[in-house]
Amino acid sequence: MSASPDQERWNRRYSLQAPSFRVSPLVSQLRAIDPPDGPVLEIACGTSGSALEFAREGRRVVAVDVSDVALNQLADEAARLGVTDLIDLVEADAAAHPFTPRHFAIVLATFFWDAAAFEHACNAVTPDGVLGWQALASPVAGSRWRIPHGHLSAALPGDFGAVREFEGGAGPHAWTCLIARRFG
Repeated sequence: MSASPDQERWNRRYSLQAPSFRVSPLVSQLRAIDPPDGPVLEIACGTSGSALEFAREGRRVVAVDVSDVALNQLADEAARLGVTDLIDLVEADAAAHPFTPRHFAIVLATFFWDAAAFEHACNAVTPDGVLGWQALASPVAGSRWRIPHGHLSAALPGDFGAVREFEGGAGPHAWTCLIARRFG
């Protein structure tokens, strides 16, 4: 099976840079609203330190990315930290990959936007579970990979409530972020 253009682009990017394994500030925001116990799903994880951080807490983590290069780097770091038994790495396009419905206590994505992936992510959150989503922002609707501030909460299903929606950055680095909880 040949790689998609999206996979080729991300594989090239991850091949050319050292992994940071940076924990997203979104993790502390999610912890602050007391998420329930249970597994974590991180979408478009790349070389996420967030997935590793949740695994180090003892949570089961499913980390999904289209880039096999990033997932291999993440697997190596998980092995170094001794948490490989807590992280399942899934090579998939989140827009085309439905997740187990109502299974994850925490679902997060950072600097990623895809409407279909967002819908799949929302469907995967348990009752009383939390969703944290950060996307690059656009001043107007219609961009495939960016979303205007305020549109994340508008895209939530009816059984979710926005806890906090905020924005940051500027120009091409502007972003929007949503923290939401699914009603029990």
